[in-house]
Amino acid sequence: MGKKNIWRKRKKQIADYDLSEDLDYYKPQKKRPGGRQSYAIAGALLVVLCACVLFSPLFAVRNIRSEGTDRFSTSQLCEMIGLSTGDNLILFGKNRAERLLEQDPYIAHAELSAELPDTMVIKVTERKVRGYVPYMGSYLYIDEEGRVLDVQDSYFKALPLVRGLLFDSFQKGEILPVKNPEKLTVILRMSQLMQKYELLDLVVEIDVSNPKDVYAEVNQVQIHLGSMENGDQKIRMMAEILKTIPEEDRGSLDLSDLSKPIVFQYLT
Repeated sequence: MGKKNIWRKRKKQIADYDLSEDLDYYKPQKKRPGGRQSYAIAGALLVVLCACVLFSPLFAVRNIRSEGTDRFSTSQLCEMIGLSTGDNLILFGKNRAERLLEQDPYIAHAELSAELPDTMVIKVTERKVRGYVPYMGSYLYIDEEGRVLDVQDSYFKALPLVRGLLFDSFQKGEILPVKNPEKLTVILRMSQLMQKYELLDLVVEIDVSNPKDVYAEVNQVQIHLGSMENGDQKIRMMAEILKTIPEEDRGSLDLSDLSKPIVFQYLT
């Protein structure tokens, strides 16, 4: 009798317990209006707006300007990189264009920059021809580093004509691989000094067959320079003396030993 009463009492407690309160706790919470969906919509609208601005005619290239170039015109540079008016100023591949320009041996460095809203600027640092090297009936155009910039059947500017360099092959855009690097060093040193003393406007032939006993020829004057140990002084004196010698005169000038009197010997 006692057990039955206990069971009835427990059953009544269970029946009186309201489970609805616990069930309410586990019901899915209603999402507030907006929330993440609103952020997603706002982000999408922002992307669309940015795309519209970027691709709009507002950033179309209308002006192209080049700087630092004497050899190339602006139109030539544009053709090399595929740039034309109407291209997008922001999205144009500037890095790729710079690499393309620098593939040309005459261009040492290139940089493209945008000037908002519609101007593209192409800045170029050019290599300059400092001398010519005869090669199998043609001429290699070299810069102050000895880099081969071009190969032509003739030369036009009055620049040093270099003889005595030995090499088996060459590649445009690369430094000339001479067998005796000392000869190339002498040539590059002389080219720098001739530029310093404004001798590059004269047709000068330089023979470095023996880099310790160098000869030069300007117009009809043969100049014995010897070694280039005192190269700066020798080239300076050569420039000063040549100004006093008429172009039609033929003769020789010995500058190999500056401790001796310098005498111009006429050829008869």
